[in-house]
Amino acid sequence: MDKESRKEKGGNSVHSVFWGVSIFWLMILSSPLAWAAEEPFPDKPINLIVSMAPGGVMDTHAQILGERLGKVLGQPILRLHKPGAGGRLAASFAARAKADGYTLFTGTSSNLIIPVVLKKVDYNWEDFIPLGIYCKGIIHLYVRTDAPWKTLADFVADAKNRQIKAGTFGKNTTSDYVLEAFNKEAGIKLINVPYKSCSETVTALLGGNIDVDFCSSSMGQMAAGAVRILAIADYERSKYLPEVRTFKDWGYPVALPMWYSLFVQKDTPPKVLDILTRAMQEVYKNYGKEIQDALMRVDAYAHFLDSQQSIQAFRQDYEVTSKLVKELGLGE
Repeated sequence: MDKESRKEKGGNSVHSVFWGVSIFWLMILSSPLAWAAEEPFPDKPINLIVSMAPGGVMDTHAQILGERLGKVLGQPILRLHKPGAGGRLAASFAARAKADGYTLFTGTSSNLIIPVVLKKVDYNWEDFIPLGIYCKGIIHLYVRTDAPWKTLADFVADAKNRQIKAGTFGKNTTSDYVLEAFNKEAGIKLINVPYKSCSETVTALLGGNIDVDFCSSSMGQMAAGAVRILAIADYERSKYLPEVRTFKDWGYPVALPMWYSLFVQKDTPPKVLDILTRAMQEVYKNYGKEIQDALMRVDAYAHFLDSQQSIQAFRQDYEVTSKLVKELGLGE
């Protein structure tokens, strides 16, 4: 092969490589994923699916967290209400939404853990990632202030000798499971009377229709002196009520706190997920005291965890609830 032929062949090789590389990068840069990676997030309002009707407790939570998250992200958080089926409708709707970070939802132990344990839904709690737990609900054993029991020990001793009616806020709810777990651990059999909400349950307690109340939100009545607490179903004493003992303190290992967080779908792009989880931590840092005070007005305890800590908390919740349901033969 002569010198000119070799030169021409080498030149063609160089040109081939050049055009091959150019076409490759042209394809990459023109793909939707590449453009999406360059797009700022968020550049439009974000929908927050609320699992209760307007004016409900979860709507109030969504407003408290959503307004402040919107300030940090620089985009409004729009509340979209999907009430029904104890919050399961909202979770199912959110699970089917596009995983682009523009659909969040209000997830709790009630709509993410219990229905999954009972195998009554078309989603799994691991289909979502918590941006960060913002509060927890704790089941309290409430009695009227004129009740004869001064301690949990007094109550258990009496319950072993006669029938006592205990209210919960519904069948297959956290309060239902706490009551039945306490029955088992204490060797008693309280009559389980389910209601539709904590407000109905405490009304029944004050009206004398039930003797005790397993509920998470009757702090207003406690502040008014209408009820008092014999024990709480948590792993540790509350920083808000440090003098109140846990069931474990009394010798009964019953603990099932309810977690609350804003969630996003697990397939959300990592970059977007990072922006959202960091923004939530910024919310807690900048507005923690405001959030705490606002939540206390609706009987909720502020409790801030980051995304990874929240995943562990929900995983523990799932494991404990699954074990309870199996051991106690609960569910339908």
